[in-house]
Amino acid sequence: MATSLMVMLAFFNGLMIVTTRVVNARLGLHISSAGSSFWNHFIGFFSLVILSPILFSGMVIEMKSIPVYLFLGGLIGALYVTINSLVIPRIGASKTTVLVIAGQIVIGTIIDIFNGSVSNVGMTIIGISLVVVGMWIGNQKKETDLPLQILNKVSK
Repeated sequence: MATSLMVMLAFFNGLMIVTTRVVNARLGLHISSAGSSFWNHFIGFFSLVILSPILFSGMVIEMKSIPVYLFLGGLIGALYVTINSLVIPRIGASKTTVLVIAGQIVIGTIIDIFNGSVSNVGMTIIGISLVVVGMWIGNQKKETDLPLQILNKVSK
């Protein structure tokens, strides 16, 4: 049951990620990508302030025991939101999402290789290469309207 719940939560998280990226990108069109990122994190912070007593009651964090570099996740998250707010209006939500997922696959695999959790590194690299090449091919401009382009040139 717990595994099914985690799978459903992971899927729901994917839905929320794309939704929030599109909303932040729209906000970025009105103010700026950096402004969109600021408001995203500002509202998120206050939402967590309200929800924290409910979600994390009784949990004590010893800040001295946590290495400082582990808090870089906040900076990386802010950059992530800012970049998405800048990119989505220009190339679209679908392309952005696919490219983000490709980046996640690449970095996730690199981390897994260094952690020793990949059994066949060669095949894994081939698989990632196929994904990246497929993304590149899918991003190329298609010339499906070639007959229409020829007709337009002839009629001029």
